[in-house]
Amino acid sequence: MPAAPKLLIPPLGRIYAALWPVTEPLIRLMAGGSLAFHGYQILFGNIEGAARFFESVGFERGLMWATVVGLLEFVCGLLLAAGLLTRLAAGPILVFLIVAIVTYHWEFGYNWEGRGIEYPLFWALVVFHFLVRGGGPWSLDALIGREI
Repeated sequence: MPAAPKLLIPPLGRIYAALWPVTEPLIRLMAGGSLAFHGYQILFGNIEGAARFFESVGFERGLMWATVVGLLEFVCGLLLAAGLLTRLAAGPILVFLIVAIVTYHWEFGYNWEGRGIEYPLFWALVVFHFLVRGGGPWSLDALIGREI
């Protein structure tokens, strides 16, 4: 491993060192919380609209898919946010995001503003990080001393 570059402003090193431990939990909380919120909106907001969307893009039995995706996002998002069963939660989320990229977003190119893969690809990489690394030291997995 190459040595870390020297800071142009060395006193910032203390600030970076103080904030470093909270960056990963904040990213995990935001990723999981966003997914859970999205799943909540599907399940308890407009499941019929989500079902129509799934059918419009070629998925038969749209209500079933809306329910599956809503539950996956809600439950796995809460688990990811809390860092509980982190890797177990990250797996289905990653599969869901890859399926969304391949079956829907791919045809629109890269740019998210045009419904492209940019946004789901970004979140897939974030979730992949937690699939590989686990919940980290500030997680319920760490608190109970067990993880998958």
